[in-house]
Amino acid sequence: MYGPGGPPKGVPMILSLCVSIKEIVERGRDFPWPRPDSCPRCHGNRVWGHGYVGALFDGFVQQVLIKRWRCPDCRCVMRVRPAGYFARIQAPIVSIRASIACRMRTGRWPDELSRTRQGHWLRSLGRRIVAHLGVQWIDRPMAGFDHLNEKGIIPVSRFKRKCAPDRV
Repeated sequence: MYGPGGPPKGVPMILSLCVSIKEIVERGRDFPWPRPDSCPRCHGNRVWGHGYVGALFDGFVQQVLIKRWRCPDCRCVMRVRPAGYFARIQAPIVSIRASIACRMRTGRWPDELSRTRQGHWLRSLGRRIVAHLGVQWIDRPMAGFDHLNEKGIIPVSRFKRKCAPDRV
């Protein structure tokens, strides 16, 4: 994890919020995004809106407009991510976990998602388990998934470094 100052300047700050993606799509820019009280990096209180960015999520054809904020003191840009999703991954955490659990239990992938995509998740999970927990965890992939997730490590990411922790 990062020190008290949060992630370094090059790392995006992702704020996880319990919001409904369906409601965000329905309301668009009129969605009432809760503004952070202060900057998670420098604790400055002059955080202001920094526009919107499109993000893709499973189950939605078009990009979903996600709010961003900026701190003028440290120039940190904060982006919101709906709770229940890993950074940089379009599928909900529960779908990813269920997919891998189904494969472990039955030896087959669920038909709802691309087999290639699900295979990427499983291979990434194996690499993350070995790298962060050791080879003794490799025969318990679901326990490894949960343990990595609890430690703030995205279990199925192919991204080399840890992502910024969720902070609100």
